[in-house]
Amino acid sequence: MDPSHVSTSGLTLVRKSGVMDGELRDSSDILGDWRALRQRIADDGYVFVRGLLDPEVVGGVGRTGLGALQQAGWTEPDGDPVNAPPVAPVRAVRMRDAFGQPGYRDIVRDPGFHRLAFTEPVVALMTQILGPDGFCYPVKVPRVVYPTTFAPHQPGNYTHKDYNAVQDMFTCWLPLGEIPRSLGGLAVEPGSQHSARIRPRPIDHLPPRWVTTDYLPGDLLVFHCLTTHAALPNREHRMRFSAEFRWQLADQPAPRRLVTGPAGQELYSRLFARSSWWHPVPSKLALFDDQFGQRHLPAPPSRFVDVADAGS
Repeated sequence: MDPSHVSTSGLTLVRKSGVMDGELRDSSDILGDWRALRQRIADDGYVFVRGLLDPEVVGGVGRTGLGALQQAGWTEPDGDPVNAPPVAPVRAVRMRDAFGQPGYRDIVRDPGFHRLAFTEPVVALMTQILGPDGFCYPVKVPRVVYPTTFAPHQPGNYTHKDYNAVQDMFTCWLPLGEIPRSLGGLAVEPGSQHSARIRPRPIDHLPPRWVTTDYLPGDLLVFHCLTTHAALPNREHRMRFSAEFRWQLADQPAPRRLVTGPAGQELYSRLFARSSWWHPVPSKLALFDDQFGQRHLPAPPSRFVDVADAGS
């Protein structure tokens, strides 16, 4: 069946449990099978695809972004920007603070960075998972992580669930270069999507039952907003650089601050709306106001995961 014509209804989610060995399960073998992909989300809370995107394109975007940080003084000025060590002072630990920093602003204006969210493999995968009514938020987040020697306490290192005021929001996490475990790759807890509860705590090593991998450019990790995750510590002497794109269904209200600017215009549309790859948000999308850090339970029931304590 063509995944562009499937809906999110009619799928019976079956909870399963399995023994995980610390390595992300590669879903390359079920690409194109929307039922299998949704069942994997239901079972594990995530879908990981090794080598989904062109590694040369992804790596090029990563090098361009790290080069912008180098030129802005985040890292040592000489040599390869990918391996350049950071220099004091620390510019931003929380990414919301980074948006006001030179270098980081160049990344969020880079069309190559935004275009990654709309490449055919990403759109096809998210259409298979969400159906034809899924869309990507205009805000695309470059994630820059300092080594622990520069910034020992970083928000992403704490176990957390992503923004969950929306019933079903999905995060696409892309390494923009090689990210081995020692550089602070992302780790997830399979099965944690069955609960809305979370006790934030920093992780020093991969916890039992959690999974991760040594990421390569072109890999893609997609996880539900209730899937508990965290970044491992960056124990190398260089920056970790990745991208986050978030998707949801158009029939659910979306957070206004992630879609429109102060004038009500779609974010980044002035820069990219005339580009052939640009996908605007649905015209009749309902928006709601929220606050940073405000916690919500998703509107039950989820269409993709069985949440045992959704009403608690």
